[in-house]
Amino acid sequence: MTGLRRALVALGALALVFGIGALLLVLGSDHQSQRGLAAALILAAAWSFVGTGLYAWYRRPANRIGPLMTAVGFAWFLEALSFSGSAVVFSLGSLTAALPFAILIHLLVPFPSGRLETRLQKTLVGLTYFDTTVLQLAWFVFSEPAAEGCDGCPANPVLIEGQTVLRDAINAGQVLLAIGLIAAVGVVVYRRWRDSSAEQRRALTPVLATAALAFGFLVVQLIASGIGVSQEVESGAFIASVAVFACLPFAFLAGLLRSRIGRDEEVRMALSAENEQLTVELRAKVEELRASRARIVAAGHRERRRVERDLHDGAQQRLVALTMNLRLARDKLDAEPAAAAELLEEALSEVGAATVELRELARGIHPAILSDRGLEAALGGLAERSPVPVSILETPGERLPEAVELASYFVIAEALTNVARYAEAEGATVRVARRDGLVEVEVRDDGVGGADPSAGSGLRGLADRVAALEGRFEVLDGGAGEGTTVRASIPCE
Repeated sequence: MTGLRRALVALGALALVFGIGALLLVLGSDHQSQRGLAAALILAAAWSFVGTGLYAWYRRPANRIGPLMTAVGFAWFLEALSFSGSAVVFSLGSLTAALPFAILIHLLVPFPSGRLETRLQKTLVGLTYFDTTVLQLAWFVFSEPAAEGCDGCPANPVLIEGQTVLRDAINAGQVLLAIGLIAAVGVVVYRRWRDSSAEQRRALTPVLATAALAFGFLVVQLIASGIGVSQEVESGAFIASVAVFACLPFAFLAGLLRSRIGRDEEVRMALSAENEQLTVELRAKVEELRASRARIVAAGHRERRRVERDLHDGAQQRLVALTMNLRLARDKLDAEPAAAAELLEEALSEVGAATVELRELARGIHPAILSDRGLEAALGGLAERSPVPVSILETPGERLPEAVELASYFVIAEALTNVARYAEAEGATVRVARRDGLVEVEVRDDGVGGADPSAGSGLRGLADRVAALEGRFEVLDGGAGEGTTVRASIPCE
């Protein structure tokens, strides 16, 4: 079982425990009516969001919709706290009562990507959390549950008395902001639906229609509480909104299913129209993939043999000599101290040489400077060690993902090694730039040219390394005087 699956199973078990706890709290309440209905609504809303959220999270772990749906479900469990007879627990329930609606707006605004991409989206979601947390807290410290019509509710342990005007003003501001935010979110989501393709509308329509109905009932409840309509109207609107909210996760799944069916239809049409030409390209890509994997495996074997050989012929032999010198120095320490001192000097020399060899060996496996200080510093080290003058013309001003940095470093290192060995060049330039979601790597020399990627394993291994990151690698031969240019383009979002 993968780590993600274990985490999701644990969250599902936790939701089951929370649901049982919420059920016991609601049914044991002595200050709320319609406890059975309330328990059914809370559990239906919470478990439906958690269940569908965990499923979406498992199917698309890189998408934030699954985690957000799961968070909505767990926030619904907090509604049960307001049924407690404990003043502290009841207060926590009152403070978090509006949180599920805030997370739900956070879920709706960027659906289906789950990412807040524009400043307007971030502002709307930020104001929603402000309304349901900061203003909710400000209203609560001036509110007494008994005075709000909650007979038998525990007293507010943080009540600041005598501020009814301020309490009413905060409540009015909170309600007006909530209604305004719901309206603004509705406009934003409608415009996205209007400008979407037919397939995108198939995914959005079930979600937006159900959400519009649920938030419509919620607006009715907010207006009813603001103008002092009967408690029955306010409670009825709230119950209707929660009931519709409990159906919303399944609207998400319906939207995703309809979108998937549409994509399948398009794929079948494309396959039927271009069946043979797709087949040919696919076979070519599969063969290239097999060859690339075989080269990567062979390169790994060669690298392991090289490391083993270098360790055996270099550092291991020096350590053996070091052991012998130390043993001789120990034997001569009393009788011939001068000879022992000379042997200790030789041992220190062997230690220094072994350290240098191990450092060079480690640099070829994974340069420590790249991990510690980044690509710019690592390229500076390559330029300093190169027997051919190297100019670093451009480097990114930020750290790149580890795999991209490592691939870029080895492309440049191998290219500079080839310049020093074969190019007969007077100089080389290195350029690394990040543009439009790609990292562009270029090494150019002014040597004799004639580089052939198919003639050796070095450049071909670099091509495989770049291809493994879905990048592109090319070697351009300009001839004598024009030298060789090595380029790599690596995706980097």
